[in-house]
Amino acid sequence: MIVKRKRPKLTREGTLSAKPIRNQAVEETRGDKGSLILIVPVRKDRWFGILSRILYFPREKKISLDEIGAWVWHKCDGKASVGEMIGKLAGEFKVNPKEAEVSLLGFLRKLADKRLIGFLIDTQMAADTVARDGVLKQS
Repeated sequence: MIVKRKRPKLTREGTLSAKPIRNQAVEETRGDKGSLILIVPVRKDRWFGILSRILYFPREKKISLDEIGAWVWHKCDGKASVGEMIGKLAGEFKVNPKEAEVSLLGFLRKLADKRLIGFLIDTQMAADTVARDGVLKQS
């Protein structure tokens, strides 16, 4: 039986204060026309070993990012919070801050779903959120 671990629910403030950080297993290289290519190793489990003897499976996946995607990727260094990234993105690419927020959060979610990035979360803020939402009750 596979048990999926539940992600903690964060408030908007918690999300904006989180600091995205890149997966160290992902390599990067420059493509043509200034694009950034991420080279992601394929997760190997027991089924991969069995099926790779029968079928061809690539050892890595390549993901191409445009100029804005590359900018976001380089900002995912664990130093800048999501809120700071939104402000810088809106200023540098001259977009509405609300549009920058929606686009950036969606892109970061896609990167996180593909396990390309993770988030550093302030533990005190996360504990306060969990306690306030009634998920964890203090005695």
